Amino acid sequence: MPQTADDPAAAHDGRPVHDADVLGVLMAPFTGTAVPPFLQEALDRGLASVILFGHNTPDPRTARDLARAVHARSEDCVVAIDEEGGDVTRLQAATGSSLPTAWALGEVGDPDLSRRAGRALGDLLSACDIDLDLAPVLDVSTDPANPVIGTRAFGDEPDRVALHARAVATGLIEAGLGTCAKHFPGHGATAADSHTALPRIDLDAAEFEREHLAPWRIAPWLDAVMTAHVLVPALGEGPASISPWSRPLLDRAVGGDFHGLVITDALDMAAVAERPGYGEAAVRALEAGADLLCLGTSLRRDDEQMLREAHDAVLAAVRSGRIPREDLHERAERTRQRLRSLRTRRRFVPAPELEDALARLEQLGAEAAARAVRSRHDHARLEGRCPVAVVDLRARAQHASGARAQQLVAALRERGIDAEAPEPPAPIDPAAQLLAVTRLPRSDAEEGRRLAALLASRPDTIVIHTGVPDAAPDHRLLVRAHGAGRTMMRAAVDLLLQGGEHGR
Repeated sequence: MPQTADDPAAAHDGRPVHDADVLGVLMAPFTGTAVPPFLQEALDRGLASVILFGHNTPDPRTARDLARAVHARSEDCVVAIDEEGGDVTRLQAATGSSLPTAWALGEVGDPDLSRRAGRALGDLLSACDIDLDLAPVLDVSTDPANPVIGTRAFGDEPDRVALHARAVATGLIEAGLGTCAKHFPGHGATAADSHTALPRIDLDAAEFEREHLAPWRIAPWLDAVMTAHVLVPALGEGPASISPWSRPLLDRAVGGDFHGLVITDALDMAAVAERPGYGEAAVRALEAGADLLCLGTSLRRDDEQMLREAHDAVLAAVRSGRIPREDLHERAERTRQRLRSLRTRRRFVPAPELEDALARLEQLGAEAAARAVRSRHDHARLEGRCPVAVVDLRARAQHASGARAQQLVAALRERGIDAEAPEPPAPIDPAAQLLAVTRLPRSDAEEGRRLAALLASRPDTIVIHTGVPDAAPDHRLLVRAHGAGRTMMRAAVDLLLQGGEHGR
């Protein structure tokens, strides 16, 4: 068994070393497409998990090679990824996801399609030697102005969310993947993004539980639950992820003790990293009952420093007696045991060839998107012989999905249409058909202002709305795409070329 940093024998060439018990509760990020030396040392000492982001996975083959390198260094280390499909993708960040959004699956309303989507996604992850997917989303998107959840949710009604989330999770598990439902106790009624601020939900306890806790009854069928950085004063003080009220609430929501892993949302997010601070948040999360601390992304921070800061904060809490060593050791061992069971599951389900998995995902995604995309009127159509100008009006950043590529222009060009996306103040060709992309025009003042100005000058503009339906503008030439990813934009273009003949 690895020695702890409290042991005199743990000194290594005069340098501080990692404590095995602390490493047993950490999910660490790293930068690049190779395993860096500091991470190799942590893996040797017993790091429980690593998490991959888009900068680690420029393409699925690189992701596969990287995950294999992690497992070659530490057989039991679980490789996790935040791969929802739709607008939130890491493995296909460069091209856009082959899968539709969760909202699109809920819109279709076919649980078997959702299960097949989960299986296709799981097969891709398995082919890439990834063990744990931080999905499905169990948030109920009740606020159309929500800047961070939106179409990542399966809907705005608890039963629909539970039905399709369980179907997707079933598909993932069939492929041998671990599953993690998020974001407990519910992020769907927030008007703020926890990447940038602490969201507050001012619902009374009964209303919150009725609208947002109900889907969590499926949690016992999943492997893990991710806690959210959200403040719900009716339920308790402080953010759920680092406050002691959340774990008893989870047990009550599932109708007994929850025996899976409790994983925090990324601790580098401003909702907790600014106050109480990154290291303190890690300690409080353990005190609140978390089993695994997701440290976040190293895209804008030093990866080695992130691991060291969280590690040292927890170790200091142990040395001060704030966290008893026995308690931490027991939790680390329990977490490692559960993670080993995920690795065992992966080994028992043969992984498909990567090319085959990608092809199946592409086929299923196209089928689902075609069934989901809706047009308000049949006469909203594109004339293939005319050039098209695309104006992206979305003003608010989507931190969960990372940098977003303009998928609509690519989809138009794939269909042989002369399409451009002129950047202001470049003029728009008056002979071009005009497509405008929106997400939050009713709640984002800048987006709404830009849309109103555009429609005043060009009322013939076709609006491609990528957010939830209740956030769409009131415009007669409207396509509800339920997401902005590659497969949704392709389906929207096909719908317009056919004059709205499918998906209504």
